[in-house]
Amino acid sequence: MTRLGTLLQISASVIFVIAGIAYAYGGADPLVAPSDPLIGPALPSVVLSIPQIYLNPGNPLMWALLVTVWMMVLLDAVGQWLDPSDEPLSRAGRPRVWPLTTTAMLCAAAWPLMLDRPLLLTAATAISAICATVGARRAAGRHRPAVGFLAGWATAMTSAALAGLISDRFGLPLQAISALAILPGAAVGMAAQIWIGPSIGYSAALIWAFCALTVTTMGSDPMIALAAILGISAMAAVLVRAAS
Repeated sequence: MTRLGTLLQISASVIFVIAGIAYAYGGADPLVAPSDPLIGPALPSVVLSIPQIYLNPGNPLMWALLVTVWMMVLLDAVGQWLDPSDEPLSRAGRPRVWPLTTTAMLCAAAWPLMLDRPLLLTAATAISAICATVGARRAAGRHRPAVGFLAGWATAMTSAALAGLISDRFGLPLQAISALAILPGAAVGMAAQIWIGPSIGYSAALIWAFCALTVTTMGSDPMIALAAILGISAMAAVLVRAAS
C-alpha cells in the first residue's frame, strides 16, 4: 500500500506541475498596462484577481516562488519513492502523509479552471490548504520540508481567493483586496505554524508569497506595503520560534 500511495503522490505531483506550467505560460496576464494617447503607456496595474498573480506571475520573485513549489513537490515525491517515510517502521505509528498531499495537489491542479468562480476557488484553495497543513504537521520531523512549503503557499492562495470573493461581492478597490490577501493569511499562518511545530517551510512560503505579492501590487497604494510589513513581521516571529 505504501508503494501505491507513493505512486499516487508522484502522479498528483506531475499533474499539479503540468497544470501549473500550462496556466503560467498560457493564462491571461494579470498585469495590464493601460495607455493614454497623450502621455503614452502607464505603469502596469492589476486589473484581474489576486489569485491569478500567484498562478501567472508578473515578476521574478513570484516566478521563483512558483518554480520552487513545483520543484519541491517533485523532489519530495521522488524522495518518497527512494526512501518512503510512510512505511510502518518509518512513521512509528503516526498517520500517513501521502493521502493529504495527494488531495492538496489534485485540488491545486484544478485552481486555474475556477478563477472565474470565486466561491468555488475559495473552497478548493481552502481544501488544499487544510490538507497540506495537516500533512505538514504529520510530516514534522520526517525531513520533508516540501509539505510545509506547499501548505504555506496554499494558505497564501486561500487568503487571496477569499479576498477575491469579498471583492466580487462588494466591489472593493485594489488596495483593500491586497490587504485582505495578506492579513487574514498572516493570522491563520501564525496559528498554523505554531500547530505544525518545528518546520520552517510553512512560514518561509508565506513570507515569500507576501513579499512577492507586495512587489507586484504596492505601486497602487502604500497601504499595501503596510499590510505586507505587518503580515511578514508576524510570520517572521513564528518562523524564529519554529526554527529554535
